[in-house]
Order: sequence, then structure tokens, then C-alpha cells
Amino acid sequence: MNTRLSRRHALRNIGTLVSLPFLECMLPRAARAAAAAKPPVRLAWLFAGSGMFMPCYKPALAGRAWADSKEFPNIRNSFGDDKTAGQIKPLATLEPLIPFKDHISILSGLLHEGAFKRGSVVRHGQDPMCHLTGADLFRIPGVASRNSVSIDQLASRLRGTETRIPALNLTHDRVMTINYSESGSPIPAEWNPYDVFQRLFTGPTAADKAAAAARFAQRKSLLDSVVGQTKSLHASLGVADRERLDEYLTQLREIEQRMEQSRKWDNVPMPALPAGVNLGGKQIAGVGQKLDLGNPQGAAGNFGPRIRLMLDILTLALQTDQTRIATAVLGHMGDVYKEEGLSDSYHGYTHTNPIGMTKVDRLRIGHVAYFLGKLQSIREADGSTLLDNSLIHFGGGMGTWHESTDLANLVAGHAGGRLKLGEHVEFKQQPLANLYVLMLQAAGMDVKNFADSTGALSLG
Repeated sequence: MNTRLSRRHALRNIGTLVSLPFLECMLPRAARAAAAAKPPVRLAWLFAGSGMFMPCYKPALAGRAWADSKEFPNIRNSFGDDKTAGQIKPLATLEPLIPFKDHISILSGLLHEGAFKRGSVVRHGQDPMCHLTGADLFRIPGVASRNSVSIDQLASRLRGTETRIPALNLTHDRVMTINYSESGSPIPAEWNPYDVFQRLFTGPTAADKAAAAARFAQRKSLLDSVVGQTKSLHASLGVADRERLDEYLTQLREIEQRMEQSRKWDNVPMPALPAGVNLGGKQIAGVGQKLDLGNPQGAAGNFGPRIRLMLDILTLALQTDQTRIATAVLGHMGDVYKEEGLSDSYHGYTHTNPIGMTKVDRLRIGHVAYFLGKLQSIREADGSTLLDNSLIHFGGGMGTWHESTDLANLVAGHAGGRLKLGEHVEFKQQPLANLYVLMLQAAGMDVKNFADSTGALSLG
């Protein structure tokens, strides 16, 4: 017998109300087949700060035979000598992804030219700033640079109201972000695994809700007052001041919209942890189960376990449909991977040590493979996997020698059967933004252009 349950059906667990994960029996019978046939498409962007060492990243073979590449990387052309010739084996960087070769495509020849119109040299600060925006930060000589919206936030604006969390932005430390609002302002990413987990799976108490409602009313009143007062100034200001004031008002409106979005979910029960999650370690208040969250601060140089913990939590967020849009930072130029026996930062290796670079790049690709394995292990209601119904991008905004051309990029997943991957595709200098347009279109969003795009990338 199949019992019909409400979408808000919940379980009581140690005094806390938590909802069940989404089940077929929560839908009317006529809608179950359609829902099972079309699980939602999840989008995620994984970022590698300072890019990748392209001679060891780019496969020698194109097409579906990329994983059979036997050619050793040409290091001499990159560093002017052959001291490392033969020390870095073929596919040293991409080898962890070979088990997923039918689910990924390596993309060569994509560039971020629009972000660097006044020179092709990518500065390290521009790398994370422009990676998901494609913005030209030097549009007007002599005028302060201004970023634009990142692709995840555009997706969030178009589809974010469908889930509790419009976009989940994660990082492995407290300083790095790749996310920018509609006005080009940086959006801090979440870096503490414990806090992220609490946000996902621990519901507010009645007192918390009452306090939140009071704060919302107070903040909205304050915002309304500020907007009203600043609008009266508009006519009396010069052009430059009006532009600054408009930017300020836009930021206030964005804050108000996020407050409204958050408030909409106040009375929707929190989802329960999916069955079969391997838990153990630190107690999570109100959930009644345990999760090993490690040290929220992270041991110095011990980035690997922390990054994978964040990817575990991201997987849970996608699995329980709390978000369908996410980003995660898998490393930046200052990271020193002491647990791997490396003594210098990634940036330090980029000018002197291809072996060191390749070791770090392989670690990053290992994190990608780990994440794909998690997604592939989760079955949806129709028998497909979470990986089948996702479209994951991995890359960075910088080439080997600070170029904005031929960046390291790959995509994984099949967007609910909309894309067939499994190749190394060599493009002829197409904008990376074309890939971003394709990703949003694959998730059902009506997007024609983004940044310097010339259309949607043709893939699969």
C-alpha cells in the first residue's frame, strides 16, 4: 500500500521537527511519473585558484580517446630546460578522472578574453574575481573597476526561489570568494563546515522564528527609511554621485530580496538526513545523529580533508534538494599542502617547479573525482544518479603563464540526459561564457547571453 504524504510531513526527533527527504508518495499519483522522469538539474562550479599547469593537464589526444594518451608532457617548452623530462607521466593530472571518462568532457581552447581587454595578463587577484563573472574590470580608464554578477547568482535569480537555499557558496578558508551580486559586490562564501551543516539540517526553534520575524520587520523598516531618504537626494546630485547612490540603492534592494527569500522558508520543515549517511564524531544539536565535522578551523596545511568534508556537505544539500545551484573553492594560490610533503605555495611552484604544480593539480582533480563519485553513488527516484542529473564545471580563470586563453576547463554529468559527454573537445578560442550560457540552458533557464558570450557552447 502506498500512503500519500504531505510535502510538509515531518518526523519528531528530540523535540525538533525535521522533514523527510523528498519521496514519490508525496506527489499526486498523476504527477509521480512526470516527477520521476525528470529530476531537477543541479548546477555546480568548482574553482581552482591560479588555474592549472596546462602542459600536464591537456590530453595529447582529442575525442573519446583522450584517456588513452601515452605522450609525455612537453615541459621543456614551458621552463626552458628538460631537467624534468620523463619525470611526469602522461595524464599525471587527469588520471583520477579516468573512472568517470564517460561522464566528463575536457574542454580546451576556452578563454576569458572579455575580462582582460586591456591586456591578456591575468593578475592573481583577477583570477577569482573574473572567473564566474567574465567582467572587464578595466572598462573605463581612470575610473574605479567594478565587477558584475557571477553566473551562479544569475542562476540563483532565475531559479533560486525553488529551493530553501538559492545558491550555496562554499570555500575552504575564510577569505576566498568567487561570487558576486547583481551590483558586482563580493558575496562572502561559507567556510565553516559545522555552520553550513547547521544551516542545512537544524531547524529554528519557535523563539528563533519570533526573533527572526522581529529582526526582519526592523531591518525592512530601516531599509524602507534609507531608500526613501536617499531617493530625495537623487535630483540634487552630480552624475558621479548619482551613480554611486544608485549602486548603493541596488545593494539595499538585493539585501531586501535575500531577506524575503529567506523568510519564505521559515515555516517549511527542515529536511532529515538521508538514510545511509555514514555519520560519526561531533554531535549535531537537534538532529540526534552525529557527523564528523573535524576541526572547523582546519589544521595548518591540511586542506584535503576539509575540502572533502565540504564536498560531502554539498552532496547532502543537492541530494535533499535544499539547493540546485552551488559553488566550491578547491584551492587558491597561497595554499601549502604540507600533508602531501609540499613545502611551497602553489603560486611559488608556478614559476619554478612543474613537478610541484602537477602534484597540487592532481590533488585538486582528486577532489573533483571524489565529488563525482559521491554524486554517482546516489540514486534518484527514477533510477538515474545524482551525477546523471547534474552539470558540474571545474576550472580556473588563469592559464599557465598568467594568460586568459586556453584555460583549464572540464564539465561532468549529463544534465538529466540533455548532454552526452566523454570527449576531449578542442575549441577555437571561444569565450568561457559560452559554456556558462549552455549550463543555464541545460537546466531549463531562458538565457541567451552572459558577459562576453557569443551564444551557447555546442557540446554533446
